[in-house]
Amino acid sequence: MKYLTPDIFEGKDRRLFLAGGTNEVLRCFSRSAEDMKPGLSSWAQQLRLRKHRAEELGARYRHVIIPDKLNTYREEADCNHLSLRFPSQELEDHSKEYGLIDILIPLTDYFRRQKHTYQMFWLTDTHFTIAGCYSAYQMICAYLQISPKVELITRHCSKIDRSLDLGGKLNPPRTEVLSVGRYGVGASRIFANELVTIREHKIVPNSVGLHNGSMVRYENSSPSAIDINLLVFGDSFFEYRTHLLTGMFAETVRYFTFVWSANIDWGLVSEYKPDVVLTECAERFIISVPDDSIDIAAHVNKKLAVLNLDKQVC
Repeated sequence: MKYLTPDIFEGKDRRLFLAGGTNEVLRCFSRSAEDMKPGLSSWAQQLRLRKHRAEELGARYRHVIIPDKLNTYREEADCNHLSLRFPSQELEDHSKEYGLIDILIPLTDYFRRQKHTYQMFWLTDTHFTIAGCYSAYQMICAYLQISPKVELITRHCSKIDRSLDLGGKLNPPRTEVLSVGRYGVGASRIFANELVTIREHKIVPNSVGLHNGSMVRYENSSPSAIDINLLVFGDSFFEYRTHLLTGMFAETVRYFTFVWSANIDWGLVSEYKPDVVLTECAERFIISVPDDSIDIAAHVNKKLAVLNLDKQVC
């Protein structure tokens, strides 16, 4: 491994990896089994509580962790001299002991198998490629007992040459050719909250850090749409736009709602009455256990007030 900045190192085949950042990735994954266990136990307890409450509200509940790029490409990261442990692997390998066997959707081993055939993460970013995204979509569909749409992975993609998050932090920036998918075909966006619209209308820059609390809802009237109402609380691996998992699921099910939040707003669950509640988080965020005390509408209003924006402008 070769450090290019204090937070970024290069592995084999010019792959860039995040070492630091807000979540101190390498430090997070270098904890001993003893140090890691209390946090994982707290996560497991919270997931079991979520399942119980979702069922009380008439919904099934599932949780998925997106394995870190370093987890999937641990050999290619060329840091075998480090003793690394990955929380997604720990929870998935011991899901029975943690009481998560009917809650957790296991991606870690699948991603590690898929990498031998497909590029799962961009070389210059921490996010997955279309192949990685579709692999996650496949597994989520399997555990929700719905059929994935094969045409999503065979559909023509446009190509752009761009510097992504990690590559953009280098001097000079490092670029790569990206495949950009077109998903959400047949679905109509029937709601977007103010944190989405103020960025779309360029009232504020997209980089202001307003993503948390973003919310979109899609309706798909296509005869091929599966008659399920799916509500997802997650992060940038879904996104509020349609080029990743949000678009894939908007094209797959009758109703799809995405809320960018690590916490569940149970008021929204009561309001939207989903058949399934799915929570998703990137592996490096698992260091913090959510408490599900959020009110998304109040959260949005607070952010708008800080920006001195009236909801009428949106």
